Amino acid sequence: MRIFISSLFFLFLSTQSLASQLEPFKATYTARYNGISVTATRELTGQEGSWRLDFNTFALFASIKEYSRFISQDGNITPYHYEYRRKGLGRDRGTVLSFEPDKGMVFNVSNPERDMENVSPNILDKLSYQMQLTLDVAAGKENLQYEVADGKKIRKYTFAKEGTEVVKTPMGKVEAIKVRRVRDADSERETTVWIAPQWNYALVKLVQREENGKKYQITLKKLSINGKSVGAGQ
Repeated sequence: MRIFISSLFFLFLSTQSLASQLEPFKATYTARYNGISVTATRELTGQEGSWRLDFNTFALFASIKEYSRFISQDGNITPYHYEYRRKGLGRDRGTVLSFEPDKGMVFNVSNPERDMENVSPNILDKLSYQMQLTLDVAAGKENLQYEVADGKKIRKYTFAKEGTEVVKTPMGKVEAIKVRRVRDADSERETTVWIAPQWNYALVKLVQREENGKKYQITLKKLSINGKSVGAGQ
């Protein structure tokens, strides 16, 4: 479940100056995970200089809540706090990270033995890198590579754009940019997302296939930006 949830790129930007500006949004997704109905919400609040991105998902007897606090300047995201809480999926889990990139440090508040040293000034967390990915897609960048602190170590994520496709959603049909995560040649896992410029670069669909052959899919069903509804007729 954690692998599925952490792969959700529910990211939204303004239609003006997309390469460097963010606008508050709220989105709702529906999904099926291993036969279980899942509802997920994503919300960006704040303003230039201080943003908070929240992600919450709820299923029967289970929930995941996480958020990232970060600043955004000239199209670049810099996180300073990240929290993750999981309940009801086996053992409850939690992670709290504090970022001090000027010192080359990421402090694991939950487990100081896992503090990370000599990190890149471009280090991101598992939510803020998703926002950076969308900013970069909106800016037309081709180099989609990120260093991400996941609580245990620094991981490198690479993505590649694969053209555009028309995606059918409960909100209507929309043309979207297809982006696939690049993995090792022998990996059987696949993660693909579709991001719609027409809907302010919202992620409208995600499909993930695991090594065991299971497939997970999420679809956007409701979106508002600055309190205004977005959809096929907008």
